[in-house]
Amino acid sequence: MIREEVSIKVHCIVSCLCEVIREERALLDYRPMYFGLWDAAFDVTDQGEITYYQHDLDHSHYFWSYRDLFGATVVEWYDKNKHKNENLDTLLTLLDEETPGRYVMAQIDMSYMPERENKFHQKPFPHFLILTKTEDDHKWMMLDPDFRWRGIVDKEQVVQAFVENPFGGGFYVDANELAESSVMAVDRYFQQGFTEHNELTNLLKTLIPQMVDGKNGYSLDDLTLAVRQLPVLAIRKYSYEHAMMYFIEEAGLSDETFDAYTDLVERIVQGFHSVQYMAIKMSMTGKTDLLDAVMNKLEEMDGIETAVKNELDRLYQLWTIHQQLPDTLSLAKNAKGRTL
Repeated sequence: MIREEVSIKVHCIVSCLCEVIREERALLDYRPMYFGLWDAAFDVTDQGEITYYQHDLDHSHYFWSYRDLFGATVVEWYDKNKHKNENLDTLLTLLDEETPGRYVMAQIDMSYMPERENKFHQKPFPHFLILTKTEDDHKWMMLDPDFRWRGIVDKEQVVQAFVENPFGGGFYVDANELAESSVMAVDRYFQQGFTEHNELTNLLKTLIPQMVDGKNGYSLDDLTLAVRQLPVLAIRKYSYEHAMMYFIEEAGLSDETFDAYTDLVERIVQGFHSVQYMAIKMSMTGKTDLLDAVMNKLEEMDGIETAVKNELDRLYQLWTIHQQLPDTLSLAKNAKGRTL
């Protein structure tokens, strides 16, 4: 049985891909797609902003991993070498075709949808969701799996949000290709995405002192921008819960410790919020005496996340035994920095 997560917003691309399974093949277990998202790629701009999006971030590994796990090919229809209006024409054509079982995803700038939730207060706010035509030529159906929202929206408003998005992206999936993932594919995907390093926390340990001390071209004024997107990145840590429950259920293990580890995951997420608050306060007031508290919080978060990874690795090892897979080394102790 799949324990249903309650409104966990983790990663919009993966949420869209998993929604296709939820809508069309509800008995398939989509949770392996969440493996490794706790360390999903991010970028640092020239100004020192840690960002969940960037023009050169490559999401293709999610697409080929989806095919490896579930058999369905993800077709990336958005061409970054073409003008936005040309990509809009492609989107309109795909929606007009209404191919049975095909789910069309597009990235829009959610800041152009003020009536929709934007709890992160980002502008721009690039976000992937699923679009479908309706009987009304001026309205589209919008399905936003990451925010658990479905409703009718004004077509022209979405078109503007698509065209004005400074980034851009789009793909589609044909649900009739979906199949149950094999044990070997799940094992392979977990190993590909597991690393013992906590990359985001480690980056903050380095970047924040540099800005406070005015090193490497940074200044204290850069701190506010640097941590602006931390809440968006922090929610990726909830993917630990999907992975843990998957291994617990698939190996027939007791879930008596699961709630304790979800509490630890929540402490990691809230820790990023605390770091953001203290960093912005230092930047705005010029008072750097909070640096020690920031560094102590990051050390605490690092230790908690390592404990979560060790428990996840333990559950994974028990799962491999249950599935009678070949012996594997402990990933938490022997991972070589692999990440997705």
